Amino acid sequence: MRGFPAFAVAVGMAPLQAQPMPGGNLRDAVLDHMRAHPSQPMTKSSLARQLEVPVERRSELRKAIEALVSEGIIQEAKKACYLLRAKSGNAVVGTLKFHPKGHAFFFPELNNAENLATGMDLVALDRVHIPRRDCGTALDGDRVLVSIQKPSPKRPFRTRSEIVPDTPDEARGKVEKILSRRSGRLVGVFRREKGFSWIDCEDKAVDGRVELSGDTTAQPGQMVVVDLENWNDPSTTPRGRIIEVLGWPGDPGVDIIGVIHRFGLRTSFPDEVLAAARAVPEEPEPAEIERRIDWRDKLVITIDPADAKDHDDAIWVEKTRNGWSLAVHIADVSHYIKPGSVMDKEAVERGNSTYLVDRVLPMLPVELSNGICSLKPDVDRLTKCALLEISAEGKVTTASFIDAVIHSRAKLSYEQAQAILDGKPAPKNSDPELAPMVTEGWKMASALRKRRFENGALDLEMPEIKVRLD
Repeated sequence: MRGFPAFAVAVGMAPLQAQPMPGGNLRDAVLDHMRAHPSQPMTKSSLARQLEVPVERRSELRKAIEALVSEGIIQEAKKACYLLRAKSGNAVVGTLKFHPKGHAFFFPELNNAENLATGMDLVALDRVHIPRRDCGTALDGDRVLVSIQKPSPKRPFRTRSEIVPDTPDEARGKVEKILSRRSGRLVGVFRREKGFSWIDCEDKAVDGRVELSGDTTAQPGQMVVVDLENWNDPSTTPRGRIIEVLGWPGDPGVDIIGVIHRFGLRTSFPDEVLAAARAVPEEPEPAEIERRIDWRDKLVITIDPADAKDHDDAIWVEKTRNGWSLAVHIADVSHYIKPGSVMDKEAVERGNSTYLVDRVLPMLPVELSNGICSLKPDVDRLTKCALLEISAEGKVTTASFIDAVIHSRAKLSYEQAQAILDGKPAPKNSDPELAPMVTEGWKMASALRKRRFENGALDLEMPEIKVRLD
């Protein structure tokens, strides 16, 4: 038994045997081994021995185990041991989002294998209400394990039972475990009184103040960022350490930086993501162009805000006997970012590009979004294209989809397009067919709009507000 953990001997466990896998997938090997021995707690060291993981792959093993914990598939028990997550018919993994009123909503991961194994209708439970008292020490954006409590119908008021049908309340949940923090950081105002320091935090996930440990150069009243320390009991006051002093409330930029920290927004890309983006060719490959439908001789144009840097859609319009032909080209990002790649995983983590008052935090590196995936004029670009036939009454009669390559002929701003519609000439050196196509596109859009309103659409057009910083 030399080398076998003492706790295993104490509980009468026998050493486990596993097939060696020097070059295999460690994540799958760990999971298969633990499923073969579901009741046996295992340490990282014991797993390394049982799977005969070579020394040079031990760090990879640790990352695989941490990933399984983060996914909610296994859980960390006492004495640094790991176990398969207990099968539960109502426990699912997902993300927590706090409401301004203090409660939270839980969004299950619809494609999580363990969630699917519960047999629950994840589509019907795509948003689960979590009362504040049942959120534990979870923060906004944390990945959590939640037990779902299905609602029970309430007895209706007798005076209304014949008028209003009885409708059960929405499902509720309770946070059972925090699998991973989104950032674990809080933003608040630094306070000090009689030698005691704390921050007043407006985060809805934290009630009141956060106590501080360690020294700081912050002055009372300044905005600071606190890295939350181990906070596992909601009945205790959270405690953390100041990691950044943002400045005085009201100073330029302080509020924006506070938002970035509060919501755990990513302001930079990992080196491996940047390296992958920079490895993408600056021009489409000839073989890929040959495979696609060639639209480079067509008058394809983009119309975007004047300050737009990424142009992700383009159009072509032509008048026909029965209405119009319309081609809508969308930049084919999927050709460059494959499922499971480092860029794909980073994009999944970000979810979207975030537009703040003074900056944009892009979902993709600018090498892609402003480069090969931007439908700029006078360069070849790959697209996904929807070909539509539209009747004179504004009805889409046929639709088809193709992989295409385009060579945009013009980059118009909204103001330039409007000037053409107002009868002014197109920009200098433009294609002579540009102005007629823009005019024809407006006629087509008018027919589509008229049909929408006839079918009950509402006109909710409101003035656009744009913030300018001095």
